[in-house]
Amino acid sequence: MHTRVGSADSHLIGYRADVDGLRAIAVVSVIAFHLSRSWLPGGYLGVDIFFVLSGYLITLILWREALKGQFSIVRFYERRIRRIMPALLLLLLVVTLAAIILLLPADLIGYAKSMLASISFVANIYFLLDTDYFARVAEAKPLLHVWSLGVEEQFYIIFPLLIAAFARFWPRAALPAIALLTLGSFASNCLALKIGGASPAFFLLPTRAWELGAGALVALLPPSRAPYGIIAGIVGSVGALAVVAGIVSSVEVLHSIPVALPVVIGTTLVLAAGQSKQSPVSQVLAARPLVFVGLISYSLYLWHWPVIVFSQYYLIRDLNPGEMIIAVLAMTICAIMSWRYVERPFRSRIISARTVFLSAAAGAAALALVALVLIWSNGLPARMSGEAAAFNAAVGTNYQRCPVANYVTIGTSRACVLNLPTRNPSDANIVLLGNSHAQMYAPLWESIFAAKGLNGLMVTRNGCLPTVAANISRQCLDTANDNLRELDRLSNVQTVIVGLPWGYGESALIDVSGETMDNRDDRALVLALDDLIGHLQKSGKKVILIGPIAYPGWDLPSEMSRSLAFGRPLEKPTNMPTEEFQRQYGPAIEHFEARPDIFFTRPDKVLCDASRCNYILDGRSMFADVSHISQAELFRFRSIFTEALARSGPDL
Repeated sequence: MHTRVGSADSHLIGYRADVDGLRAIAVVSVIAFHLSRSWLPGGYLGVDIFFVLSGYLITLILWREALKGQFSIVRFYERRIRRIMPALLLLLLVVTLAAIILLLPADLIGYAKSMLASISFVANIYFLLDTDYFARVAEAKPLLHVWSLGVEEQFYIIFPLLIAAFARFWPRAALPAIALLTLGSFASNCLALKIGGASPAFFLLPTRAWELGAGALVALLPPSRAPYGIIAGIVGSVGALAVVAGIVSSVEVLHSIPVALPVVIGTTLVLAAGQSKQSPVSQVLAARPLVFVGLISYSLYLWHWPVIVFSQYYLIRDLNPGEMIIAVLAMTICAIMSWRYVERPFRSRIISARTVFLSAAAGAAALALVALVLIWSNGLPARMSGEAAAFNAAVGTNYQRCPVANYVTIGTSRACVLNLPTRNPSDANIVLLGNSHAQMYAPLWESIFAAKGLNGLMVTRNGCLPTVAANISRQCLDTANDNLRELDRLSNVQTVIVGLPWGYGESALIDVSGETMDNRDDRALVLALDDLIGHLQKSGKKVILIGPIAYPGWDLPSEMSRSLAFGRPLEKPTNMPTEEFQRQYGPAIEHFEARPDIFFTRPDKVLCDASRCNYILDGRSMFADVSHISQAELFRFRSIFTEALARSGPDL
């Protein structure tokens, strides 16, 4: 992703073959993760290796230029444009043509928006607002991987000027100052994770800058402090083990500590040890096959994801081993061609700076115009059947996250206002509590609150249950306890609406001691909900509990629309027999319906008739993905939710 051998500035820092070896490890890890997450669970952390390498190389170049009085911000951005734009614009051109041929209207509109964000180097912000990097729906977004370029280019808006200023006026203060800024960014990442902001921590520059800063610290380290001899060997080996451990396992030590920490520390150690050229690890990384992969790693990174996405999009399934081999060959050929005929010529001085600037500006403008046309035309719907387009329109349309402007904090937790004009959590008199399966109903509840004159607040943590007696993990238990403790302090809250997914399986929950619980027929979940309800009632709050629904378990709108568009048979259920639903959820439903002290609402009655629970109503997908209701279908639940709220008491 960054300055390579043969670049115009290599004379400033000298070429390190082990850096290209690290790039190879990084890009291969990412590709392996994207082909199959089970191969390298932490393979996506290859991007974190790239960030450290970027911070190291760019800082080294800037620092040496600045100390010699040769720093030029214009020349810096010329190098960045030569390095990034030609290969990126070629990719966008080819991928746009493929997208127009393959992507359904809603997906094509999303692609066009992501292309505008990519050209503007704000793809990380776009995807933060659009999707979850690890969600299944993200696997249909061909430019998802370009988020990392957004982080890098945003970092290099101010950082070169900062380095130049330190080099000129306070050279001795550079290392401690960058260390302080790096620690500040790391702390912001930890804080974001602690309050449930995993997505902002993943995508945004302030919470990612510490990784580039870690590389910068190695670059600013005086040569006299670099490890030599046997110490270099030990430091390099420890670093390599940390990188491998992080990529292979991706183990989260503490939920408020970034999972990338071992990989980042390991990469910095390998870089530091390699400065003396005496580290055996660096010598291994300098092997020719690794170096070659490192040389093409930027183009390979660019091409790998669209190849995988389009293949799986058309096949409507994951790739089998043979198809994976073909995909790897295809992305490698594209990368080699891009590196040989685009990257290298533009990075050389054969092509003038004026030509580079004009070509980049013209290419970006042309692609932006194409993107605007695709958005304006609603994704060229005439290419596909109306039925396919109707199903496709539901893709990813569940309420996925609170708008940034609506976030508020309650203690160490995070909440979202739902018709709360004062934005003061203490003024809320009703709370929606749960996870994404409570959050998916939020627009409807907010509308009901507004109609009733209620001040609402949503307290959710996706991927966790709101219960404190049983949960999915120790981290989730801690989060649930934090949220409940803060909820107890909201004295004006009269009613709490609890929403969550049901049917977690026989051994998916743990108790407070970490022991696996028997959850057959949701019995552990029922006990945990009884405990939560009791706690809320003791604090004077009424409880509305949202019951279970039948859900597909497969990405119905996306896969159904593609099946219709590409004429491929799809042998997956579009409903659940009512008898099966009752067998799965009946005991829990009977238990809570028998409790006169709560208000149990049954959304399953909207989907189910006497014989089946439908995933499709009136020719439209009820779901936006594998289990979440589409926002466009929330109106169907209004009457049962309004009734539950009315039954909860006249004071509301």
